[in-house]
Amino acid sequence: MRAFAITIGTVAVLAVGGIVVAQVGRTGGPAAQAALAPKDRASYFPNTDLQSTWKDLEARQVINKRVLDEGKYSINVRIVRESDAPLVHAQSIDIWVTTAGTATAVTGGQIVEPQKRPNSDDVAGSSIRNGVEQPLQAGDVLYVPAGVPHGFKNVKGFRALLLRFDTK
Repeated sequence: MRAFAITIGTVAVLAVGGIVVAQVGRTGGPAAQAALAPKDRASYFPNTDLQSTWKDLEARQVINKRVLDEGKYSINVRIVRESDAPLVHAQSIDIWVTTAGTATAVTGGQIVEPQKRPNSDDVAGSSIRNGVEQPLQAGDVLYVPAGVPHGFKNVKGFRALLLRFDTK
């Protein structure tokens, strides 16, 4: 639990500062593939690279770019759209670090009209019934454990770093 709290605190502080420090090499900008996480050094993701990635994603109408991939965890530059289906991940947790804009996170409750997504542990739905609503703005962090429905509404320029950890 202590290690998890330290991880959350570190991620939140670094994201608010505009940089992310992780165990990987430099991303190389929006056109580069996700870096594999080396085990022998730390890496730096400059805010200018992250901002370029968001602009590139918006121009191409793409919602996600993985900038780090270790297999059991990843760091993603993520744009959330109002039309994105709410999800449940059976075997992974999400940590959303809000970097810009606002949205209302809807978590818990039950997924309405659940559909298993192919090639993943995800279940998507049309909405969430009886969920808890939490407004998000730049600097806020949202933790979603495996098995908990989550989605977003009232999305206005919402950008986040999504850190995903497999629990299996």
